[in-house]
Amino acid sequence: MKRIIYLVSLSAVLVTPACKTAKAPFGTDANPRIDGSNNAPQSYYDAAQQRERPADVVTISTDRDYGVTQKKPVCVAGISKDESEKVLNEQRYLNALRGPNGEQISYRRRGHCCEFESPNGFMGWGVLDVYEVTWKGSAKPMLIYINMYDAGPLLAPLGLTLVKL
Repeated sequence: MKRIIYLVSLSAVLVTPACKTAKAPFGTDANPRIDGSNNAPQSYYDAAQQRERPADVVTISTDRDYGVTQKKPVCVAGISKDESEKVLNEQRYLNALRGPNGEQISYRRRGHCCEFESPNGFMGWGVLDVYEVTWKGSAKPMLIYINMYDAGPLLAPLGLTLVKL
């Protein structure tokens, strides 16, 4: 019994946000702090591009903030309903994207940010994964914010194109 109480208490500490101010969903900062692991080698992401089929992304968003700000992330849970495929859903989504002129993209996870409430997250909370996307000729990387917990319309961020299936 003591062990159960300890585990519940430990879980509450680990999930409690670090600051006491309540945050709006997806945060409100123009430049959110990106934390977490980003140490997977590029070969991991390159293999995912070869292994995972592209998601069926419908069209390109007309909203300049869609996918590129934490306030309007891409919600990928609808790609596969299987809970074990959350990261694969992110990879499948990214595999459907191309550069502005159809260029093959390269991506890697930079980390996570922006905690938010979600009935589909861990104990009612989720974080956004942040991916850095580049392509041949890109002046600087594009950051794409992805919510792996919730489903939503699958669109490409404005300025990118889609793979031809």
